[in-house]
Parts: sequence; structure tokens; C-alpha cells
Amino acid sequence: MAILHRNRNLSALMPRYVARFRCVGASCEDTCCAGWSVHIDKKTYKAYRNQTHEALKPVVAAMQRIDNPADPTMYGVLPVAGLGGDCPALQNGMCAIQANIGTSYLPDTCDTFPRLNRNVNGQVEQSLTLSCPEAARLALLSEDAFDFIEAPVSVREGTVYRAATVMGMTNDVMNELRIFSMNLMRTRELALWQRLALLGTFCEALDRDRGNDAASTLINEFTRLIENGELLATLELIQPNYEAQAMVFATLWASKGFEGQSAYQQAQMARIAEGLGADANGQVSAAGLVAAYRNGLCRLDQALTTAPWLIEHFILNEMFIQQFPVGGVSAYESFLRLVARFGLLRFLLAAQCNGGSEVPPLSVLVATAGLQSRRFQHNAIFTQQVNRSLHESGWGDLDKLYMLLRT
Repeated sequence: MAILHRNRNLSALMPRYVARFRCVGASCEDTCCAGWSVHIDKKTYKAYRNQTHEALKPVVAAMQRIDNPADPTMYGVLPVAGLGGDCPALQNGMCAIQANIGTSYLPDTCDTFPRLNRNVNGQVEQSLTLSCPEAARLALLSEDAFDFIEAPVSVREGTVYRAATVMGMTNDVMNELRIFSMNLMRTRELALWQRLALLGTFCEALDRDRGNDAASTLINEFTRLIENGELLATLELIQPNYEAQAMVFATLWASKGFEGQSAYQQAQMARIAEGLGADANGQVSAAGLVAAYRNGLCRLDQALTTAPWLIEHFILNEMFIQQFPVGGVSAYESFLRLVARFGLLRFLLAAQCNGGSEVPPLSVLVATAGLQSRRFQHNAIFTQQVNRSLHESGWGDLDKLYMLLRT
């Protein structure tokens, strides 16, 4: 069979866990071939139309053309019917396209997932989305997962997107900002909420003046203020607001509904509902919700005893994927997105830790992080809606965010 899409061999910057990743195929507990429709480019669509292999008949029959596509990579689509539906190419736990005509015939989405490839001013970077269970395990459980390395990768040319530059900043300054932010998040002498609070203060200041000299000066000034304790002394005056934390992130969780895309996801969601004290109809009182959250939060550190870096690694992965703090419309909006995802994960982990005589195993906490990624982090429009709702409700201001972060 002739090769349809050719790969290039490149060298990429990546967290160490990315180099360790291998798809586990049919043994995966939550296949990426369920629940998501897959867009197909024109070249691949026409290649499928010419296929006569018996195993590919369901794929050809299910494909749909998209009229006047705005993006040439969205010439057609393989739809998935309803929640829990499988891709028509999924047969006996394996992809019929890959098994019968080869990997080069996969749509770009399937070829790359869970990888994300980016070219930053000539430097290729590769990261993974944690909606893949195996990627989540490697990223969240290994202590050295976020040691950065350069490693060879084989990628399709069209799947490496070129990152935009930020107005007024050189590539060196943007890299300096990214490295400073990642190093701050890895400063384990500080509590995790303190690192996030300092990061928010930094992002707010960065947005006031984005020039090259100003950014470098700001990094030096923040480093000095952190080292001499001035900023930390201010943070200690902040009091946590557990009621607001529970209600804000419960609202965010409920905004996507309570139906999972697979039996595996549905089981995780049922366990979360139980941990929040929901009744048979899925209802829970505000007081019961806050009590469940606080109790679970008290037990979370115990659950993380053998992997205390789990939430930190989740945040670091988000930061690398986002090119934080220079990959969004502003540094502060990128920070707000980070807080929303951190707060939601903490809320869900607390729910998993509430109730029962024993805290849940790490496998449950990793699965929870994967569930959050799967449900919330593949929709840019939804992310914008979350940021907007936080602003409109008054929780988007930094002084209010401090109360959502403090534990």
C-alpha cells in the first residue's frame, strides 16, 4: 500500500514523560475512539472513498462531506452517534484503518492524538493532552516527568502548527517568561496555592507593560521580592473561602452536564457525585456540597502521599501546552484559565477523597484528572465562556481569585 501522508524526523523539546509515551491500544481503559467525531482532510477523504477492503466499509458508509469547509483539514467528518458511541473504524478494540491499510491513512487527528506539535520560532515542541489515560499516568505519577529534554520525533508536516509571537517581545524574552513561570510553579518550598497566587500577581503586572526591557526587569524584581519574603507576607493575610471554592467549581462542573462519553467516564462521574453527597436524583444541598468539599480537601494530602507533585504536574502540563504566559490574548487571561482548571481539578479530587474509610488510590486521582481534561480542555469556545463568566460574576479579579486559591 502506498504511503498517503509522509512523516518528517525532527528533534523536539518536551517533558521527559512525553518521550516515554506509547499508545497501549486495545488495553486502554477509555479509548480515544469513542465519543468524539473526527474531521478528515480532502486527501484522506478521497483515499477512503477508493477503498474496497471489507473492514473499511463501515467507515466509508459513515463518512460525511462538509459543505464549503472553512478549513481544508475539515473536508469531511466521521461522526459518532450519541454519547458512548464508537468511531465506525473501531473494531474489536483496534482501528480498522490502521490495521488494514496503515498508519499513514489515519486522519491527522487520529495520527497525532494525544500529541500536540508546535513550532516556536524554529524550535519544535511536543506535549501531550492528559485526556489520554496513559499520558495522564506518565505525566502525573513520575517525579521526573517534567525534566525537559530534546528527543527525536516523527511527525506529519501539517500537524506542526506555528506559534504566534507576542507583540513587542522577542523570542528570547518570551522564552525567559515561560522559564520563569515554570520554575516558579516548581518551587516546592512554597505551597501550591502560593505559587499560583504569585504567578497571578506577576501576570497582572506583565500585562501593564509587555516590552522586552520591562519583562526582563519584572522577572528580576519578582525574583527579589519572592526571595526576601515581601510578597509572601502579603499573601499570608488572605483567608480561604471554602464556600466560594465549592460553589464556583461545582457550577463549572455542572455546566457540561452529567453524561459521560463512555462507561468508564460514567463510572468516574458517578463516584464524584457520590463523593459530593448527591442523592439518587443527583441533587445535593449547598451546605452538603461545601461540607463534602472541605472534608475531601482535608484528606487530599493523605491521598497524594506517594505522589505529592500530582496537581503541580497537571498545572505544568497546562502551562507548557499553553505557552504560558505568552500564548493567550493576555498573560492574565491565561492565568485565569489556569486557575479555572486547577480549581476544578482540586474540587473533583476532593470529591473523590470524601467518604469511605480509606482514601482513594492514585489510579482514581489520575483517572479524575484525565476525565477533567477529556470533558473541559478540547473546546476553546467553552474556555472563553469560563473566563467571561468568572469576570461577570466578580471572581475574575485577582483579590477574589486569591480566596479561591487559598487552602
